Amino acid sequence: MASNTISIQLDNMQKQRPIVSDLSLSQPHKMPLDELCSQLNLRNVRSGLTTLQVHEAQAKYGLNQPAPVPQPGYIRLFFIQAFTGFNALLWIAAIFAFLAYEPFGWPDPDTTNLGLGVVLGIVIIANAVLNVYQKMKSIKIIRSFAQILPKLTTVRRNNGCEQQIPTEGLVPGDIILLQTGDKVPADCRIISCDSLKVNNAELTGESKPVKCTLKATNDHLLETSNMVFYSALVVEGRGEGIVVATGDQTVLGRVSKLTRSSNTDEITGLHREVNRFILFVLCCTVISIIVIWISWIVWLNPVYPNYISFNSNVINSVGMIVGFLPVGLPSAVTLVLVIVAKYMSTQQVLVKSLQTIETFNSVSMICTDKTGTLTQNKMSCTHLLWDTDGEYQVPITTVVTADKREWKSVFGTLVRHLSSVSGSRPGTPADSINVTDSMQTRRLEIDEIRTKATPHRDLVLGACLCNNAEKRLQENAQHLTLSGDAADVALYNVCETKFSIDVEHIRQRYRRVHCLPFNSSNKFMIVANQMSPSKHQSILNNKSNDILITLKGATDVVLTPDKCLTYKTSAGDIKSLTDDIRQRIIQRQEEMGRDGYRIIAMLQQQVDKNVLDQMLMNASSDDPYNGLPKDGYTFIGLFCLLDPPREEVPDAVLKARQAKIRVAMVTGDHPTTSIAIGRQVNILTSEIYQMNGVDTVQLVGIDMPSGRPIVQLLRNGNLLETHILGTVNRLEESKKNSTKIRLTNDEENRTPASWIKRAWEYINFYFSDPKSTTERDVKQVLIPYAMVVKGSDIAYMDEYMWTWVLSHQELIFARTSPEHKLRIVMECQRRGEIVAVTGDGTNDAPALKRADLGVAMQSGSDIAKEAGDMVLMDNNFSSIVKAIETGRLLSDNLKKVAIYLLPGGSWSEIWPVFFNTWLGIPLALSAFQATIFCMMNDVFMSLAMVSEKAEKDIMRRPPAIRNKSHLLNLKLLFHAYIII
Repeated sequence: MASNTISIQLDNMQKQRPIVSDLSLSQPHKMPLDELCSQLNLRNVRSGLTTLQVHEAQAKYGLNQPAPVPQPGYIRLFFIQAFTGFNALLWIAAIFAFLAYEPFGWPDPDTTNLGLGVVLGIVIIANAVLNVYQKMKSIKIIRSFAQILPKLTTVRRNNGCEQQIPTEGLVPGDIILLQTGDKVPADCRIISCDSLKVNNAELTGESKPVKCTLKATNDHLLETSNMVFYSALVVEGRGEGIVVATGDQTVLGRVSKLTRSSNTDEITGLHREVNRFILFVLCCTVISIIVIWISWIVWLNPVYPNYISFNSNVINSVGMIVGFLPVGLPSAVTLVLVIVAKYMSTQQVLVKSLQTIETFNSVSMICTDKTGTLTQNKMSCTHLLWDTDGEYQVPITTVVTADKREWKSVFGTLVRHLSSVSGSRPGTPADSINVTDSMQTRRLEIDEIRTKATPHRDLVLGACLCNNAEKRLQENAQHLTLSGDAADVALYNVCETKFSIDVEHIRQRYRRVHCLPFNSSNKFMIVANQMSPSKHQSILNNKSNDILITLKGATDVVLTPDKCLTYKTSAGDIKSLTDDIRQRIIQRQEEMGRDGYRIIAMLQQQVDKNVLDQMLMNASSDDPYNGLPKDGYTFIGLFCLLDPPREEVPDAVLKARQAKIRVAMVTGDHPTTSIAIGRQVNILTSEIYQMNGVDTVQLVGIDMPSGRPIVQLLRNGNLLETHILGTVNRLEESKKNSTKIRLTNDEENRTPASWIKRAWEYINFYFSDPKSTTERDVKQVLIPYAMVVKGSDIAYMDEYMWTWVLSHQELIFARTSPEHKLRIVMECQRRGEIVAVTGDGTNDAPALKRADLGVAMQSGSDIAKEAGDMVLMDNNFSSIVKAIETGRLLSDNLKKVAIYLLPGGSWSEIWPVFFNTWLGIPLALSAFQATIFCMMNDVFMSLAMVSEKAEKDIMRRPPAIRNKSHLLNLKLLFHAYIII
């Protein structure tokens, strides 16, 4: 339905305005590839466009960017500011001032009343101009932040050179490279894909990912699977495409009204806070005016008829309005947001919306990723493990060869060196072997090594092949840079820099046939490579048409009986993987994990090419293995990767704990590794984790009478409680129920009685958030124990278990998937927590969107950065704590403004009016003078207070509660009034 609607709109738009003839390709998805390349002036898809062709295309088609969103007009903003909020009340006061001059002042009108009305009009205009200026300034600041985050696209140009360029530089005919986490920068025809899946939700509204193909699957452009469109999200796999449309000529660009809007009037918590404050002031003003008029009608006018005239009482009412209204508050709110946003940008924190800043003050829980946020994201491979005792420690120094193209000899020397150091093969002792001397004295071809393939040789070969890290040329750079997943980069570096292996040469010799990319759900990657022809036997006694299948992934996920039944010994023999051997391998992983290492297992098997072709042909579109083998693998060994924590993180975590903010680690790593890193960064402290202990959960069986699972709640390994699981709360069901309720309400809205209810809901929307969660219990007593939960336990946790788990002071969620991360966020919010979530991957987008504050990493995927509310330019967790401190500064300064404007400003300005009316005390200032004084005082004092610095104890106070008025703290206002 969505695609049909878009097609109709495209047809209408084509009738209204012609499309550039060079870009109106006739059915690019069905066009033969040679013809398509000819129309796009592309000679070879492997070479790409030349620099000259790119310049010509840019001059012809322009930049690859849609028409900018129109800025709200100054006149429209001026009228909005001039007739809403406090200014609307000032208009009422101005009208009464003019009425006091004529006709109430007839026959002897007082010109000061006319001057008062004119002054109020001038004040309204000046206040509106100031607010418009601040509004436009804030819009420009946010747009300037967007320019700091340039979007890059990998293209192939100039004889096949891969390079990253700004997305705006794309032209029709460019060959772009897509991978998981990218946002499609233009409309493209797929020419190569490897398990490529894209999400076209922004275009079609369909959230289910579409698997891409090379051939057209539908005559309709939007329905075919060999086309990807601008704004689509690559959720899995890799691929290449030819750009067929850019900028406004893309499908989404031509229906820009569906996605671009100039409406920036989003109602946020801060808006509602100010609206509640205005409502309070309005009520106080009306009550005061009513009191004055009742006093005049009932008492003053009958008893003292010549004391205060009707006209004078009108002027007193105007004085009440002017005195009560804190005119400087709107400007102060906008200004403080601008100041805080600028200050945060200097701290490497970029916010997408100024209203996001208000959330910082209320954050009570941070769910943070480990890799790249708590750690440096600079993984290095330090150990290679195989068999039950084989081990090789990677040297710190780099092995240098005279000619890197001699990769065969170096590879052979590496294997001899590894074998000698490991002690698993007889030969010369390790300390007498010198790698450089061995390379200079003896040269062995790789074919000779194949006669006795050992597991450490297979590990290094697998690190080269089962790896998606690639070298690319950056824009305006003269050297290649290595890009890819942190683990892939670490394995690439250990092969190239530590052992001087030409990885690209090996990849060319072992040509990749098929690939299942790594994803957060499966937690493994599989590649199929064609074995290079040889006159000798190869790794597993292959023939020239054999395919080497390499699997790399989490040890506890891939080292299972359903995937792996054999292992390779240090001598190169294949033996059965018994339960005892499996347990000894897992024990080695646990030992390394306790030191903070991330462990990756490597498995291999060999299949005939014809068998693999048949498997790929019979694979279904929803096959999680993408047609590759699911079992029959041989365990080769383990890689130990070390990613040290950031130096600033431990202190930042302690600072967050002092601010009564809990920090929970949500990671996909093994629990042992997660605990080790958690201890290093103070998420697990010595006072709780070491002295008290840790709680865990364990599924033990099924309760026979009820048929429900039985879970044991353990404390330090000892049974704490046995719990029979209840009904698992499905949050998706609540959405369906809410939809039914909404449909029922639509039917009820047809009745006349519903109009009052609808009007009340509409008004209430501007004062309270209808989607607000349960308020957090400030006096909540947390369990003084650490809690470690595995992702496999999350699926069956019921309401009781979630409440018990989230009541712990220290939390770690390990081996989690994106679905688990989203569930954790939702359960925290249901218990009143204001959650900030960090993420950098494609699959983190749902949790980032759901969180109260989504924090994306600058080094993360485009999808994550779009889903987040803010971006950490330095990818540092400590920046989040700084942002929270800045948010609390915002709240404190606004409180100071409110405390001054009401007790120190408004209330002190209205009492002279009461004293003049009831006691006859003369006014020190006339209404005209008092009006000018109040306006100047409110505005300048408010602007001065918002720029004050933070107090020393600002991060020692608990977070603010969402939807609870902070500006309108009556107890605090009363104390301030008594003091004044």
